[in-house]
Amino acid sequence: MRVVVTYPGNFMHAQQAGRAFYERDALAAFVTGINFSESNFLRKLCAHLPSAVGEHVAKQLRRRAITEVPPCKIVSYPWLEMLRATLSRNAKNPIYADMAWNALSHRFDKRVARGHLDGIDAVCAFEYTARYTFEEAARRGIARILAMPSIDSKEFEEIKNREEARFPELRAQHHRYFAERFKRRYEHRRTEIALADLIVANSEATRRSHVRAGTDPEKIVAVPLAAPPAISAIDKPEEDINRPLLVVWAGNFVIGKGAHYFIDAWRALAPGKFARAKAYGAIGLPERVLRPLPPGLELMGPVPQANLLAAFDHADVLVFPTLADGFGMVVTEAFSRGLPVITTTSAGASELVRHGWNGLVIPVADSAAIASAVRWCLDNRKELYEMRFRALETARHWQWPDHRRQLIAKVMQGLRSAGYTADFGPEIEKSGVGACLDGFVSAS
Repeated sequence: MRVVVTYPGNFMHAQQAGRAFYERDALAAFVTGINFSESNFLRKLCAHLPSAVGEHVAKQLRRRAITEVPPCKIVSYPWLEMLRATLSRNAKNPIYADMAWNALSHRFDKRVARGHLDGIDAVCAFEYTARYTFEEAARRGIARILAMPSIDSKEFEEIKNREEARFPELRAQHHRYFAERFKRRYEHRRTEIALADLIVANSEATRRSHVRAGTDPEKIVAVPLAAPPAISAIDKPEEDINRPLLVVWAGNFVIGKGAHYFIDAWRALAPGKFARAKAYGAIGLPERVLRPLPPGLELMGPVPQANLLAAFDHADVLVFPTLADGFGMVVTEAFSRGLPVITTTSAGASELVRHGWNGLVIPVADSAAIASAVRWCLDNRKELYEMRFRALETARHWQWPDHRRQLIAKVMQGLRSAGYTADFGPEIEKSGVGACLDGFVSAS
């Protein structure tokens, strides 16, 4: 089979799907938004800017590199995505970034539908960028695979509304704008689900959420996301258990991740000199919720991935008290550095956490449970340190090659059940980016 994989961002989930088909010699194209490399036109464009500005822009764009798919398979439509990313990072009013995201999603989807379905047997597209592609693919008899990286959006909306009802101070300034658009966007997503022959969720939690929302359980499967390459050994010395406990937070500090519960938990715990916490990620809570910030909690803001991984190496435990996450890549990233995790039953990645073995799984939306888990870490420093080795073992046993093999197996099974002749053959020895060097295609 010849397959096109489409996604306007550079999410690793999408890149790994592209690589999975490429390794079976089945990838026709990987269609995306921004793709930055040191040899393409975006880098040359940066060279024409004033030196300081050009290097700053290049530094930001390097985060948008496609690393898992060879350049000759990449088709890039960068301009709308560059606008969306700029607005998301710099505009004070989130409505502008949202409008750009919505326009990008639809325009990207229509571009794929018009220009990338000739001569293929299947298309794999991601939630909210698949409807027009799937409509055209259905007309042509092309198999349709929908990648589902998040729980049902109505379920998430209900969680958010519940939190805002309990804590009115959390309600966003532009709540009405987003609420008015929710129904139309939800129907768009449900249409994509109806058009799909097969839906691949990123966890059993995501799968169950969509089944509860009415998705046919026979056409949705789960393939958990994987850990990045794991470190070779634990470097953090055991003597560190005599130092203050270091708790890290990774990811946006917002309602959906349970940030307000973590603040309440830290205030109640009041660990004084015995523990400190550092939150890495964009701050999305209002000042009236954040202040006064409890002693021992530092808001570090966004940092490069390398800095975050270094923080994992020095920390004792990651706290990830999400209210609803289809997966939660920070869990596997922490495991890859040998860092135990405190997370909730509402994280898809909690399926990889064995309570008391490589981390702690706690109830959702419960500041007392967070405080109790951190207290356990304080009182059981040696046991917490020993969890590091089991967290690392978990990462080593579920790597991206494992994910890709399971993805191919479930796609073949699912498409056959839907009536297609699906056989990708054996895995072929192929390297990710070095297999072809003729450069990626940039489309206007």
